[in-house]
Amino acid sequence: MNLDKYVEDLLYRNECVVIPNFGAFITSTNSTNINSEGVFTPPSKSISFNKKIKKNDGVLATYISDLNNISFDDAMKLIKLNVSNFNNDIHNKNDIVFSKVGVISFKNGVTEFSSYNNVNYLTESYGLPSVSSSTIKRNKNKAAFSNFSKYAAALIIGLLISSLVYNNELNKIEQKNIIAYQQADLLIEKEIQKATFVIENPLPIVKMVVKENIGAFHVVAGSFSIEENSFTRVKQLKNKGYKARRIGQNKFGLFQVAYSSFQTRAEADIALGQIRILDNQAAWILNKEIN
Repeated sequence: MNLDKYVEDLLYRNECVVIPNFGAFITSTNSTNINSEGVFTPPSKSISFNKKIKKNDGVLATYISDLNNISFDDAMKLIKLNVSNFNNDIHNKNDIVFSKVGVISFKNGVTEFSSYNNVNYLTESYGLPSVSSSTIKRNKNKAAFSNFSKYAAALIIGLLISSLVYNNELNKIEQKNIIAYQQADLLIEKEIQKATFVIENPLPIVKMVVKENIGAFHVVAGSFSIEENSFTRVKQLKNKGYKARRIGQNKFGLFQVAYSSFQTRAEADIALGQIRILDNQAAWILNKEIN
């Protein structure tokens, strides 16, 4: 059983997919592009390979164990077997092929990676093909509306609709938070008014539990089997100026620690890029609601 399908699936959901003790596939987002031949390409993800990122973050093994209903340790054994085969290929100077992802080759002691361009791993652009324009012909009396303009207009409208839907969801979340805080303020005001009219009674203690809205996108710093180590890591990150916190345990009982948490994926992406440059190349983003 090879790792191709698992890596492919995870690239749709993660910025970084680490194969422990071997390397990591890293994605970066490309914006919409129109080339000199009039081909309109929707937003996409490009893939690169970094052999220096080898630390196990548990993502690949967890996905394999969930998908095949096996233990985490058995999933790790499968990964180690594949890595052993990869090392044999390196020794024999054979290319390592990841279906629908790319090819890792070794030339003159240098590792090279060539990605396949026939798969777009950006979920927001799923189903959007590249569009080429027809030659624009005009006469002296009336300009014809080109096929390219029609395709471009349709695609731009589609992107605008997607953006509006996404922004609408964010606005709904913000509106719910505002309503929750307003309701809390109203309850407090009512309790204070009751205490004012009944002077002989002491002011009642108002107990309100307002859920902290810390955001669902977390830049993960690491996962720890020993809980004390997670507290230590949080303290280290706070000393560096990060708004670090523990974000609970995964299904295997590992205590996860985040550099910070964000309301939107865009904010988390910006922070992830800075953290990978300044502190930790193996950091990644987890989408999880914190109770």
